[in-house]
Amino acid sequence: MPPISASLLGNGLKLYAVPLPDLPLVSIHLIVPCGAEADPVGQAGLADLSAEMLTLGTKKRSSLRLAAEMDGMGAILSAYAGWNVTSLHISGLSEDLERLLELLREIYTEPAHAPEEFEQLKQRRIGQLIQQKDESQIIADERFQQTLFQGTPYDHPTYGTLESLTKLTFDDVKEFYRKSFLAPGSFLVLVGDLSLDRCLPWVERIFPAPGGKKPEVRGFSPPSSRGIRTWIVDRPDLTQSQIRLGHMGIPFAHPAYIPFEVMNYILGGGGFSSRLMQKIRSELGYTYGIYSSLEPRKFPGPFAISTFTPTDITFPCVQEIGAVLRSFLDQGATAQEREEAVNFFTGSYPRRFETLSQIAQRIIQAELHGVGVEYLSSYPGRIAGVSLEEISRTAREHIHPQDLLAVVVGRAEDFRKAFESLGPVEVFQ
Repeated sequence: MPPISASLLGNGLKLYAVPLPDLPLVSIHLIVPCGAEADPVGQAGLADLSAEMLTLGTKKRSSLRLAAEMDGMGAILSAYAGWNVTSLHISGLSEDLERLLELLREIYTEPAHAPEEFEQLKQRRIGQLIQQKDESQIIADERFQQTLFQGTPYDHPTYGTLESLTKLTFDDVKEFYRKSFLAPGSFLVLVGDLSLDRCLPWVERIFPAPGGKKPEVRGFSPPSSRGIRTWIVDRPDLTQSQIRLGHMGIPFAHPAYIPFEVMNYILGGGGFSSRLMQKIRSELGYTYGIYSSLEPRKFPGPFAISTFTPTDITFPCVQEIGAVLRSFLDQGATAQEREEAVNFFTGSYPRRFETLSQIAQRIIQAELHGVGVEYLSSYPGRIAGVSLEEISRTAREHIHPQDLLAVVVGRAEDFRKAFESLGPVEVFQ
């Protein structure tokens, strides 16, 4: 691990710095712990739209002038809102560090918020959603998330929907920015060819103090047993079905998260070596690819199994996936599977720190989820310490084949009745 310096500045802003003098580059991230989970009901996409608006000019520089200055330095500027965070990122040559920091401050604290830029951005996003609304893979992903998390802060795409984006106004963006401005818990991450003695006074002098009030987010826990439910999005023209199966998982900070990673690698996250791939693709030939994943979030994220298959074997494919889950819970993992999973995570771990931005992202994740930066250096040892018994216990406690949500995009008339044998079925056009 590269050395990570953490400082609490006099203005109350936390700063992480990682000096890496090998290349004359710097990567700077301003992090505000307020993301798409804070989107008001009916305003999906507001946080992400507000984030991108920051890149479209300041009170001193138009969007064209700002873009020209960035290009002139060979620098990169981006902003987005994830579920738990709004991130403003700027990177470039270390000789421009002070100029980049000043630009970052100006971009965040003095946004132009030009109405014409808002309308153009909004129309671009609506156009993108119109283009992808007929893509079955995207439909399956969105419907799975919306149905699984209905009534929670995670029940919409971070980028919004056609319905919500159409209704968002310029005033909505300005109000969201005002309410979340440097919310408590905001911090800076600087990685690259930099000097702490030079950076700390500079940042302390030019950046305002965190203040205001962090928007309230409704917490939630996975619901009690609900049985197997099937939502079918009817697409009569398709010859293949997109399938999503899963349920709510566990948050990133959960004590079982690392054992879950090892367990999931064996079950469906490990490519061709996983149980799901071996059974559903290699043995049965039902699909070209299948994988399982748990998305790390502040609250329970989705545990999802994703695949696609010809229409006529949609139901058998889902049945076999359920059989693999039940078999895995009954039998557990083998010593060889555990060893392969541990070797993968420990052997590939350095690749998560290859670029300046990757290093910053690891620090951001640790800080946002409250696990501390020591989590980063202890991770390989904790992975290696996951036992076979722990893998089995984690599977039994956190994988629930009897409570799956199934979302299928395909020709409903060919398999609807078969799915009714598992539980309630709803069909959407």
